[in-house]
Amino acid sequence: MSDITGEATVIRNASVLAAEIGGELVLMSVSQWHYFGLNSVASDIWERLASPVRVDTLCEALVAEYDADIQVIRQDVMELLSKLVSRELIEVQA
Repeated sequence: MSDITGEATVIRNASVLAAEIGGELVLMSVSQWHYFGLNSVASDIWERLASPVRVDTLCEALVAEYDADIQVIRQDVMELLSKLVSRELIEVQA
């Protein structure tokens, strides 16, 4: 798996199950049978992955929403997306 870039398009894996439990969004990969909990910001990102979105576009939207530094957002988003990919929770198109 190559590194995710800003030019990549990402989308949720359609086979992933999601449920809110105790105020936290919990995802489950049916293929791996692992649970993955998301905090409120990561849950917001998950919601934005309902349809295909370029990583750069996602980061720009989050900067506008959270009034944060683009470099911090980009680093955090890339880290989260890498974790989601490794658990087969999202799909990446180069």
